[in-house]
Amino acid sequence: TWSGELSAGLKRFDLDRVPLQRFQHHDTHAANSYYASSYVGSDALVVTLDGYGSGMCGGVYTADAKGLHNLIRFRFPNSLGIFYEHVTSGLGFKPSRHEGKIVGLASYGDPKHLADLLLSRFDTSDGNIRIRGGMNHFFTRALAGHFAKRDVAAAYQFVLEEVTRRVLLHWIRKTGAKRIVMSGGVHANVKLNQRIRELTGIESVFVYPNMGDGGCGTGAAMLSFGHDRMPNVGFDNVYYGPDYSDAEIRAALDAEGLKYDRFDDAEDRIGDLLAKDTIVGRFNGRMEYGPRSLGNRSVLYPAKRPEINQWLNHQLGRTEFMPFAPACLAERAPKLYQRLEGCEKTAEFMTITFDCTDEMKAHSPAAVHVDGTARPQLVTPQSNASFHKILTAYEQRTGIPLLINTSFNMHEEPIVCSPQDAVRAFLLGNVDYLAAGNFLVPHPRLKENEES
Repeated sequence: TWSGELSAGLKRFDLDRVPLQRFQHHDTHAANSYYASSYVGSDALVVTLDGYGSGMCGGVYTADAKGLHNLIRFRFPNSLGIFYEHVTSGLGFKPSRHEGKIVGLASYGDPKHLADLLLSRFDTSDGNIRIRGGMNHFFTRALAGHFAKRDVAAAYQFVLEEVTRRVLLHWIRKTGAKRIVMSGGVHANVKLNQRIRELTGIESVFVYPNMGDGGCGTGAAMLSFGHDRMPNVGFDNVYYGPDYSDAEIRAALDAEGLKYDRFDDAEDRIGDLLAKDTIVGRFNGRMEYGPRSLGNRSVLYPAKRPEINQWLNHQLGRTEFMPFAPACLAERAPKLYQRLEGCEKTAEFMTITFDCTDEMKAHSPAAVHVDGTARPQLVTPQSNASFHKILTAYEQRTGIPLLINTSFNMHEEPIVCSPQDAVRAFLLGNVDYLAAGNFLVPHPRLKENEES
């Protein structure tokens, strides 16, 4: 059994001297979201939604000065995560991997053709979730054979939002909650998170930055330490991954015979390159924890021209309907995004969308999705001083306080981690410059790429 394999592995590494602690899957999601927020010691409603874990697929909790208290567990197979996996698979994408593509595609469709049909399969009358035929993936495939893919995607996105809205309104009325914290793979759906923020009476929300099962280990550790030992300051940043020295970066560049220059003021030079509409792959400092690139393993590009979306997706080998997210100076954000109040911290981790202002749409249309929203990363000097300097340098040259920020990786591969990863992705891709620490590296085919 898996439990036996775990025990044997712990013994093999001499880790069995401390008793093994086990926690309910969704309790770990609840813990990581609450204890990473700045609400510890205050009242909050905690919601977890995913595909499956410990026989469940979600839950609702209250959190207060005494800790976490479960109100309800959503039992498998009544899973909103599986529900969304079905539309991902039914439309020809890879479930548990391409759900983000469905969110992007949904904005191009009309949900009204199928919304009532899909909603009729749900019962949320008592704050629970029940799905008729919840494991019937053939149903979605049949819909995909008779309706436009964009309309199927739009209907599933709408129903995900509406079912969650109905359930949470029940528990908000029961508890009087004004703050919500979220975790679980379903909360990688940034549009859903925006709808939760917009619920009547909700003043602020927080989404755990590593909301999927990759964050369960931290939640288990938090539960093991105990409520009384958790600080109430929340996460300052999520740059918890490995870091590499100048010597290690230089060795990776030299191994490929690349030409480069080293600058003490690399951020200013990067800002200058970006102001000239150059694609820059940035590898700097500690890697981000979680699924989002937040400036240290990112591809950066100006967002000034709307047609750049299709061109840049082509350059990076990505799906054309996927929106690009902006990284912006946090001090400029109130002029760019509507209803930002209460979401400033979670917006530092690129986990929620906002409606964009007219000013944002005017100067950075490439970062605005077809539905008028964007999924920003707010950058402060405290969260990432070096990235903040780049954005400042770019703003000084252009008057625009934001850049497109997308993950630095080859299509369908993980985000780069090491200098060797960055160099490989740089050489195989269509990135003009590699900014690796203090080194600036022009692509060997730079002139060829500029002419293409």
